[in-house]
Amino acid sequence: MSFKIGGIMGAIAIFLSSGVAVAEGVDIAIAQDTQRYVTVGHDKLGNSIALDTKTIKGTTYKLYGIYGDGVFETTFDASCTESRLFLNRIAIYGSEGELLQEDKETGEIPFVADSSPGKGMQFVCEKIGARGW
Repeated sequence: MSFKIGGIMGAIAIFLSSGVAVAEGVDIAIAQDTQRYVTVGHDKLGNSIALDTKTIKGTTYKLYGIYGDGVFETTFDASCTESRLFLNRIAIYGSEGELLQEDKETGEIPFVADSSPGKGMQFVCEKIGARGW
């Protein structure tokens, strides 16, 4: 799989598709960011879905995955004490890193512990030391 995406989106795309920290032009960024992304699941094609640990703010977190030749970014808010999960934003970026589509419709989604969003929520809630996690 070949990616032309530059910067952080390129690093994410290569991490998600291969997990290998070697790619022309972004190998240093990927090597520095291997600890940044935690795999929380896989899509139907076997590509990783990753939690970006550097962008966690309180209980807000982002998941990334492969979408065609680009990357999708999904933002969630967790209510750890109530075991509730809220979808904030979905963005799809093309192979050049350009924003192709964005959906800012928000709403509660079911918390499913074995899902990628659920595993991301568990990581975040444990990180902040929420009771019961």
